[in-house]
Amino acid sequence: MPLEAIAINSLDAPLIKKPVRDNELAERLQALYDSDDAQPDGLEVLNIVEQGFKRGQYLYVGMFNDKPIAAVACFDDGQTNAKRLQYLTVHPENRKRAIDAKFIKLVYDCEVRKGVREFVPADADIHRIMSEYELLRVKD
Repeated sequence: MPLEAIAINSLDAPLIKKPVRDNELAERLQALYDSDDAQPDGLEVLNIVEQGFKRGQYLYVGMFNDKPIAAVACFDDGQTNAKRLQYLTVHPENRKRAIDAKFIKLVYDCEVRKGVREFVPADADIHRIMSEYELLRVKD
């Protein structure tokens, strides 16, 4: 099964087909962020994301073989039609394998289909990927 980018607006979204326990998605996402030294503590990120959910924001989750292996928050900047991408993380076993770039491209494609024309990468890794692949602004 190929990598998918799925937008969620709740940490109890039914992404895992056969969860072993309640809150498994949230637990896996927290562990994913906790394993990433480039990101804040997993609980802190999920609290920020949950606040964003209340304002209609999304978290894109990269699913592969029924497991979350990547995540990035997609926030409305509140002033323009641009989307701010922040808190990119990838499972440790998939780092340095260009999964981050593929995942950002999947998120970009989903948002462009919704009509987004400009992106604001909020951290260096996302900016590097989006600049390298010319994904900061949709070409007209």
